[in-house]
Amino acid sequence: MFRYKFISSFILLAVFMSSCATTPPLTYSNFTRIQDGMTEQEVMKILGEPTKVTSGSLDTGIGSVLGLDKLSGTNMIWVTDEAKADVFFFFFFVKSKNFTNQF
Repeated sequence: MFRYKFISSFILLAVFMSSCATTPPLTYSNFTRIQDGMTEQEVMKILGEPTKVTSGSLDTGIGSVLGLDKLSGTNMIWVTDEAKADVFFFFFFVKSKNFTNQF
């Protein structure tokens, strides 16, 4: 009986510890690790879960002559009291990024 309670307690502790995983801090150092072409999952592994996810568009600078003046994709935003990171994904890969210190 003691053995069963010990094993049950150990399993509960393991589940609790895995759910308490720390979120990586939003720092400029972590942000610089984000590279064009990374997947959404790779970015979230570095920055953690985003604060907000929206659909958006990105000005390409090519112009409307070719019909490529804007690209539609997903915009993920991370916000803390100290900083804000904005990463734009086109077809699930990083296309552009922006980091701002908020003071």
